[in-house]
Amino acid sequence: MFGAFKPTSALSGGLLWKIPWRLSAPQKLRQRRRLRRVDNIVSVLDSALQRQIQSAPATTATKGIGATQATTEELAQTAQGQRMLNAEANTPLNDRRHGRGPRQGEILSGSLPTGTATMTGDQARKMGTIKLIERWKAEMPTEAEMLPRDKYTMFDRKEKKYRKGIHSELSLAPSFDHRVLTSSELPKWTRVSQRLNPPGF
Repeated sequence: MFGAFKPTSALSGGLLWKIPWRLSAPQKLRQRRRLRRVDNIVSVLDSALQRQIQSAPATTATKGIGATQATTEELAQTAQGQRMLNAEANTPLNDRRHGRGPRQGEILSGSLPTGTATMTGDQARKMGTIKLIERWKAEMPTEAEMLPRDKYTMFDRKEKKYRKGIHSELSLAPSFDHRVLTSSELPKWTRVSQRLNPPGF
């Protein structure tokens, strides 16, 4: 009846969910804060476990409440103190890690270099560290080390440039009034830590 201007069934069936193809500036800010929060939790857990190892049965006297200046040793034990000590927050893009693999342009090595020691579970428990925290620190880049495209996009082999946004892309099914997930969505993207992408992509 309307020819070329006939409305589609998806648009005439109910609400239209308009989700842009890229994140807005506040969404990017919240994503960076989420990544930093996870990094802070990992560093706090690691420093607490390291402190637990170093603490002997003989406890040392702590400073009084009136102490205002913190030493470098005290600052190095907390994540905020480490950030204050390492003031180079803006590292160049070439120095940032690109996912799990080598940086762009580096040659992939065939095997691990000789002499690298890996911790077993018993050694990790004896040292007081958790195996998963050690694995996280070894494999996952921190928020400062990540490239911007790794923070806001993820690898997808079906996309044209092999990248898609991490945020939800939802569409309406023609015969339903509720949202239906498409194949290009990362479910619960605010809850899942998506930091690793194949090297070179």
